[in-house]
Amino acid sequence: MGKTAGIYIRVSTEEQKNGYSLDAQEKTLREYAKNKGYDVFDVYKDGGYSGKDFNRPEVQRLFKDLSADKVDVILVWKVDRLSRNNGDVMSLIDNELKPNDKNLIITSIDMESSTTIGHMFISLLGTFASYERATIIDRVNSGMRQRAEQGYWNGGIILGYDSVDKNLVINQEEGELVKEIFELRSIGKGYKVIANILNGKGHKTKKGKDFSIAGIKAILHNHVYRGKLVWRKHAEWSTKRRKGKTEPIIVQGHHEPIITEELWNKVQSVNEAQKKSFTTNRNFNGNLFLTGILKCPKCGAGTVLSKSKGSKGYLYYYMCQAFHTKGKSACRSNLIKKEVIEPKVLGTIKQMINNKLFVESVVKEIKDKNNDENSLYSKEIKIFKRQLQKLFDKRSKLDEDYFNDNIEASTYNRLIEGLQSKIHELEQSIRTLESKLESQGVELDEDMIIYVLRNFEQLFEKADDKDKKLLIRSLIKEIHVKENRKEIEKITFWFSSVDVLPPNKVRRTVP
Repeated sequence: MGKTAGIYIRVSTEEQKNGYSLDAQEKTLREYAKNKGYDVFDVYKDGGYSGKDFNRPEVQRLFKDLSADKVDVILVWKVDRLSRNNGDVMSLIDNELKPNDKNLIITSIDMESSTTIGHMFISLLGTFASYERATIIDRVNSGMRQRAEQGYWNGGIILGYDSVDKNLVINQEEGELVKEIFELRSIGKGYKVIANILNGKGHKTKKGKDFSIAGIKAILHNHVYRGKLVWRKHAEWSTKRRKGKTEPIIVQGHHEPIITEELWNKVQSVNEAQKKSFTTNRNFNGNLFLTGILKCPKCGAGTVLSKSKGSKGYLYYYMCQAFHTKGKSACRSNLIKKEVIEPKVLGTIKQMINNKLFVESVVKEIKDKNNDENSLYSKEIKIFKRQLQKLFDKRSKLDEDYFNDNIEASTYNRLIEGLQSKIHELEQSIRTLESKLESQGVELDEDMIIYVLRNFEQLFEKADDKDKKLLIRSLIKEIHVKENRKEIEKITFWFSSVDVLPPNKVRRTVP
């Protein structure tokens, strides 16, 4: 059984513009695979993606197939096609490929990661690729900084403007919308109110989506609309995050402003005043542990924290997240009282723990799933063992022909080497499957499930607010409530396809 190869090809957006071809890479790699006797399992194409890391859809698909033993060898034209980050490449080789007898081959120099020299050369090439990427970044950043310091736009899409030959030109219709946003804020309207007004009128963002709180806030803090440009507000934000904060460069732009300096200053005064008076929800020390998994009864979105001040202190609710971010055009608040829903969810869990029929159904479902997987592994093992027996028979026949002087020693050596290689591969595959089969062989019973669930309840009672949220999420996938926002419609658990109904109806969930 020959080795299977996964062909990986990539070009960045800029390389596509300069005529680099995915097809040319694929043709070259297919010819290489044919000459080396590899069976091509699949071709993985990432067109328009940077090689700075492995955050690409097709390379991730390749890694999944590699882990599933569908691919033995990765073929790439040059090491920088796989990644310009040498650390990523060497980690892949040392931690994934080498321990599993798999290989990376750089076809342009015919070097394999499995050999000492190949490992060294690939490391060197990866180092040069990393250096080249750093040089490119420095050169691009330098050019962008010079343009920004001179007041020129560095590209990107922004509401209110169109980019024409790398210059900002006011889009009249969008410009009026931007003015409206600033004017609404200048009279004290909140971010959510403004988003609600715009969405209610049917306005959309530059990307054709509804306006959100974050989007409105970003517009109202963007210096571009006053005719300025900001550069280097965050340095290397993708890797350093808040450590990358720097003093921004604010310069006069060459584009026409949409709003006056007077309106800008008025809005910033409102922003600063509300910032000082605003009391964030973070002053609430207790977590609402159902946020996200408790669904809005109207639109099905997740829920977030909401609170209001009553005569006896704050009241806490779960509120529709779509409404929270996009206003009434998306949904309504659909508030669900914390004090009402949480005890009912916990009551359902407790009822479930003591429901023998439900526990039996969960045990059966898990066992059936394991049996299906075990059956598949067993079938594959039988197939491989039959193939292995045929190879043993061929080897015996070859030995017999050699000792009877029916074939020459050179022919015997050539044939036996290939045969032994195939035998080794099949034995390796059988050992892998038997290991998986053994790991699936843990006996699950009702007592074990009950033990886990009952311990969950004890853990929950002792846990702090943060851990309660984690524990609930490890058990429950979704919670749906009725339209009255007081009664549970159903609860979906991760470990079971059966939906649990409210406590007095749990037994009805078991077929």
